[in-house]
Amino acid sequence: MFQIKWTRKALLSFADILRYWNVHNSSETYSRKLISEVEKKEKLISQNPYIGSPSEIKGVKYVLIDKNFSLYYRIHEEVVEVLAFWDNRRNPENIRL
Repeated sequence: MFQIKWTRKALLSFADILRYWNVHNSSETYSRKLISEVEKKEKLISQNPYIGSPSEIKGVKYVLIDKNFSLYYRIHEEVVEVLAFWDNRRNPENIRL
């Protein structure tokens, strides 16, 4: 089983998105759903990190989270490094890993 390790940038992006939905919906319901979906994907990629789709960036894969978000990551030996939590409605040219 691979260890999942988030970069600071990915964690901050995830936290910002959760805060946005808490304010936008005046509720934490959707944010809790996102957290649950992320945890499921973390478990899945920790068991099989090669399951993700290849991104346009060499060595970087991604998995969809609730169709509107993607988790970008790369594999280093026994570690899956989460590079970004991305809102798929944003311009993909703006992603910085």
